[in-house]
Amino acid sequence: MKGLRSFLVIGERNIFAELNQILAIAYEANSIMKIMLQTGYSEQALAENFVSIRALEKKSDDIAFKLGEDITSGAVSPNIIDNLIECVHVADDIVDLYYYLCREVNRIFKADQTGFALNQDAEWSNLYDKLLTHAGESLSKVQLMLSSSSVPEILQLRKEIEAIEEQADDIKDLGFDNLYSVAKQMHFLQFYHYSEMLHKCDDILDSCEDLSDLIVSVVTSILK
Repeated sequence: MKGLRSFLVIGERNIFAELNQILAIAYEANSIMKIMLQTGYSEQALAENFVSIRALEKKSDDIAFKLGEDITSGAVSPNIIDNLIECVHVADDIVDLYYYLCREVNRIFKADQTGFALNQDAEWSNLYDKLLTHAGESLSKVQLMLSSSSVPEILQLRKEIEAIEEQADDIKDLGFDNLYSVAKQMHFLQFYHYSEMLHKCDDILDSCEDLSDLIVSVVTSILK
């Protein structure tokens, strides 16, 4: 079987490369969130992280806008336009999710007056760290899919991303089990905060899996 690159036109190669830029931005945002949650909450650190992730989100939006114009201008094969546009939306949404996480942490910091929501124990910190670690692994594998010239490799990476998402689901479910078991002892803002963090981390991993499915669809369409 010929390598995928031999079937791609220049426009399609450029689209894949620019999609990879958005994924690289998402990976950087993931690293910032991991550091932020490991080091704990402080006003200065939150402000710095918010500025950093907001700048990444804006950068991703700019790339996504340009990609949308490139795709619809005829730079790619007509039969993959819809899937490529959806790839751009999903990739950009992943960066938006990191921005949401950052804003959520900032919101709970500003809402807190007694320290109830900021005194996270090691169990919660470790749980978020595990989910973000899995997210980083998935993002890396999606990047490999976009840069690969081997269809078998792309399909194998898709399976690996699915496996990572399933592992993360188990961690998320454990988190919700623990959350509901202690809900009566929590302030409602604290419960909401933990719940939102779990949901959004899970959304990132689901989006990585969705993006890998779309990439496979694009590749399959190109090879028809």
